[in-house]
Amino acid sequence: MAAVAAVGLALPACSGTSADTITTIRLQQNKPEVVEYFNALIKDFESKNPDIRVVQDFNAGNWVPGLIRDNPADVVTNAYSVTVADFTKKGIFADLSDLPAAAMADPKSLELIKSFGQYQDSELSALPFSLAAAGVIYNKALFDQHGVDVPTTWSEFLGACTTFQAAGLTPIYGTFKDSWTLGQPYGYASGGTVDLADFFSRMPLTAEDLKSDPTVSFSSDFKIATDKFLKILGFMQKDAGSRSYTDGNAAFAKGGAAMYMQGPWALSELTTINPDLKVGTFALPMSEDPTETKAQVTLDMTFSIVRSTPRLEAAKRFVSYLMDPAVVNAYNTKFSAFSPLKEATVNANPQISGLQPLITSGKYYLNVTNYFPPAITLNNYFQTLALNRNDKAFLTTLDDAWHRVATRNA
Repeated sequence: MAAVAAVGLALPACSGTSADTITTIRLQQNKPEVVEYFNALIKDFESKNPDIRVVQDFNAGNWVPGLIRDNPADVVTNAYSVTVADFTKKGIFADLSDLPAAAMADPKSLELIKSFGQYQDSELSALPFSLAAAGVIYNKALFDQHGVDVPTTWSEFLGACTTFQAAGLTPIYGTFKDSWTLGQPYGYASGGTVDLADFFSRMPLTAEDLKSDPTVSFSSDFKIATDKFLKILGFMQKDAGSRSYTDGNAAFAKGGAAMYMQGPWALSELTTINPDLKVGTFALPMSEDPTETKAQVTLDMTFSIVRSTPRLEAAKRFVSYLMDPAVVNAYNTKFSAFSPLKEATVNANPQISGLQPLITSGKYYLNVTNYFPPAITLNNYFQTLALNRNDKAFLTTLDDAWHRVATRNA
């Protein structure tokens, strides 16, 4: 923890502090599973910075009401998406580009944050803390038993599915009774065939944008992705439409399928059900060129500071502590994620280490679902597509829904 201590003392702290000299700041974070972990970090930070007290607020519903009452949390952690970017573009968050942590971040992760838009071109509104990478979880024993190698091309992936199918084994376990789970395979198909950041940067966002008659559309740019998504669904079991995420975890853990398209959040549940289960994760290849394969990620946790806080220096000191490599790497190792820092520690967890080379080389893209505003009920559209397999209607629906939202935006 020597490195952590160095960061904690990088800015001056008061000695012999009393109650009237302590600055209290509030951390807003929305992941209940890490509350106790952050309590421990806060305790360590406070021991090194006795003039600052940190209160953790893990009720996500408090964020917007706090803004409306002009009493928001000082430090905010978010899974970065178009929703968070709306606050960024309105100038809610302070510029963090002057913090040492900004220079330590992987440029690729910063590129993803900035791709959503900025308040000012030179500003950095969020610092990346954790990348949750997702891919195809596979049963190592079943792959070995059937002589299947981890596929590196789209045709090899199709060949693997055919091999398992011929052996009477479900290639991929589907759970689209819970519509959100379809965001994983659709994310892989779209991220592997479309430059998502570029595409969404060209989509109309306002009524004024619509007047320019843009040529970009889901119907034209996402046809290949949607066709491949439907191909993937064809290798799922027949009752996938009536199976939930919980069903899928139980079935896959017991050897009911060779592959499972879920993120790292499923890993602990799988091994709880079957402690002897050996799994790995690979990025789904979408072309015949292995060098084009990328991993899908979510900016699972980023840190921002509210611009209006009168406790800016205390908030910056706390964020600087959190962004120390020792803190960042320890968190991501524990929670099966990847560090978004330059020259980060390699995550040796065999369940996800197959994605590490792609993360290290910056070959990753953000899950397509992160680009859609909440007003578009994307998961429902995925579920409808999975059930009726009408790709044209699906893409037309996406275009229409996007345009409706843009029309309402001034």
